[in-house]
Amino acid sequence: PVHDTEGHELSADGSYYVLPASPGHGGGLTMAPRVLPCPLLVAQETDERRKGLPVRFTPWGGAAAPEDRTIRVSTDVRIRFNAATICVQSTEWHVGDEPLTGARRVVTGPLIGPSPSGRENAFRVEKYGGGYKLVSCRDSCQDLGV
Repeated sequence: PVHDTEGHELSADGSYYVLPASPGHGGGLTMAPRVLPCPLLVAQETDERRKGLPVRFTPWGGAAAPEDRTIRVSTDVRIRFNAATICVQSTEWHVGDEPLTGARRVVTGPLIGPSPSGRENAFRVEKYGGGYKLVSCRDSCQDLGV
């Protein structure tokens, strides 16, 4: 299982802040506008004193049985911010392509033009050093850098 900073197992029923494993690397994860105000990007607070917004992890396969609510390492999950936005749309994360540059970004909101894999919203929590890292598993699993 994935553990929080207090050693408790992560559950699909809980909300958690995603923070850097070591100090001096910025704050927690939040939502930020890009060129247009909506949809919002998943971004990191630059001030390490800011925790960002809480997120919820859900097993990717849909509604899990009550005994399967534990979030496990290297298992597909969906991630969403447990917060409201001015965009009045989902805060679930997915990988999308920037319209102008084609660069891949993690954004919130509705899926537009899903990829052939249909896995834009598949992420994993992987062990990394003494903590964890998030990876996107849209096509093949790639490090998100957080």
